[in-house]
Amino acid sequence: MKALNVAVFWFWLLLSSALSADIDQRVEDFALLDHTGKFHQLSYYGDQRGIVLYSHGVEYSGANSDIDRFEKLQSQYGDDQVVFFMINTFSQDSRDSVAEQMRNKEASVPVLLDETQIVSRDLSISRLGEVLVIDAENRRVLHRGDIDGLEASLQKVLAGQDSEPKGNSSLGPEIVFESSSDEKDSVSYTDEVVPILKENCVKCHREGAIAPWAMSSHQMIKGFSPMIREVVLTQRMPPGQIDPHVGRPIENVPGLTIEERKRLVRWIDSGSPKDGNSDPLTDIEAEVQKFSLGEPDIVLEVPSQSIPATGVIDYRYVPVPLNLDEDVWISGMEFLPGDREVLHHVIAYLTSPADKTAKASSAGSGQNIAGFAPGRQPDYFGEDSGRLIPRGSNLLLQMHYTTSGREAVDATKVGIFLHKKPPAYVMSGDVVGQRRFMIPPGAKEHKLEATQEIERDALLYQFTPHMHFRGKYMSYEAFYPDGSSEVLLSVPKYNFNWQYSYRPQEPIFLPAGTKLVAKGAMDNSDRNPANPDSSKPVFFGLQTMHEMFFGFVTLRYIGDTPDSDPSAVAQVSVSAVMD
Repeated sequence: MKALNVAVFWFWLLLSSALSADIDQRVEDFALLDHTGKFHQLSYYGDQRGIVLYSHGVEYSGANSDIDRFEKLQSQYGDDQVVFFMINTFSQDSRDSVAEQMRNKEASVPVLLDETQIVSRDLSISRLGEVLVIDAENRRVLHRGDIDGLEASLQKVLAGQDSEPKGNSSLGPEIVFESSSDEKDSVSYTDEVVPILKENCVKCHREGAIAPWAMSSHQMIKGFSPMIREVVLTQRMPPGQIDPHVGRPIENVPGLTIEERKRLVRWIDSGSPKDGNSDPLTDIEAEVQKFSLGEPDIVLEVPSQSIPATGVIDYRYVPVPLNLDEDVWISGMEFLPGDREVLHHVIAYLTSPADKTAKASSAGSGQNIAGFAPGRQPDYFGEDSGRLIPRGSNLLLQMHYTTSGREAVDATKVGIFLHKKPPAYVMSGDVVGQRRFMIPPGAKEHKLEATQEIERDALLYQFTPHMHFRGKYMSYEAFYPDGSSEVLLSVPKYNFNWQYSYRPQEPIFLPAGTKLVAKGAMDNSDRNPANPDSSKPVFFGLQTMHEMFFGFVTLRYIGDTPDSDPSAVAQVSVSAVMD
């Protein structure tokens, strides 16, 4: 009997030590979409007192009434600056099934979808029904146990007391992790990791390109592997990611697949080993500035712009003569920035001889015809579509520069691609946006919405969402004349530094009477690291210190041909263009 008691004592001691170690665990930052497609990053909630995570499974959590209990606790403790999330890492559950369950229960708790299972593995979550309470500021685990002990633990945490470790006796089934770091089969640097990097990262991360460091060797990748892991888990890289569960299929969609993220993180967690006798990344050549659309028919050199080392630079409106003695139809336009470090964006406006001055044109008479910004693809209208540049027209370039700590000279080039004969179709533009709004100081999610009716049958070729530093998210939704609707595109985490355009794999037909709705939000709080000043209200304006809310679209109105009345072709005026 005495020997049995000693054995029980040591078992209890070991169990307590293990639970205590879990209690002291510090959680790495991560970001996930919830079951509604909303973006959540753990560190964003660092101004709260606590974060509660519950390991969710559709059948288990519903059958045990845990959702109802969790919802009640959220209502009870939400005002005490405690944020409640469920996290679903159960591979058998789909996003649709999770969303349907939460709708049926009329539950407001966000369910984070851990589709790679990496986050739950990092959190040491192993069973359904497991609950963690995390100190929001330093991301230290304060409580780990089941939902029965959650309220008592919350009361202790809010009172500033240490929470006691709780047992796991009433937890649900174990979670099967499909790709754990201790699997026998290792990930190959040469055959698996390098192809992922070449496809998604190396375009920017090479000598002479926009990224701050080059993926030039295994040694470089290994040295930066902790950062790579962090930016993948927080979804900072690759930039321009969209919600893959909604909308129409997009060409060259930014972001890693679930399997690519699993492989890359698993390789990093195993120590970033190198295999093979050669290093494929050492063969990557430095970026050579060239037009990706081919050799332009017209190349224009923009007058060199001297950029100071510091300070805020007003927009520069630089006229560039075209010297055209006849009308031309363009199939595309592309910009080669002279200095990517200081050139934030270019917008090309088409002006006529009637425009008296550059400033007059910038006030509203020009037509937005093309542009450049980090991440944005060249403007290309296809072999059968184009835009008209009448003879006598010129370009007026709105050029936005940011200082880099050194003096610089930017000598940007413009490439124009011409149709040899008038194309079959005319490409046009439109915008869904708001120009009158006030974002209150400190607002974390100031929602905005705009509607534009499509008056004639049209095909939609491209989306370009645009906001400034406070932009939080934006989506496009179509409400059709027959009463149906669909989300066409959702960008859950907007980033002003990357002005992406998104092209559907197939043009989207919008019958006359369709209402395009852009929905989004602004973050004017101090939790937004890009926000210049969270203490002031923000209004619409051209400078980045102000704000914009525009959902640009590229359209082809059915029936618009070079022979049709040019006045019937919808265009976007400069007063609506992006900053």
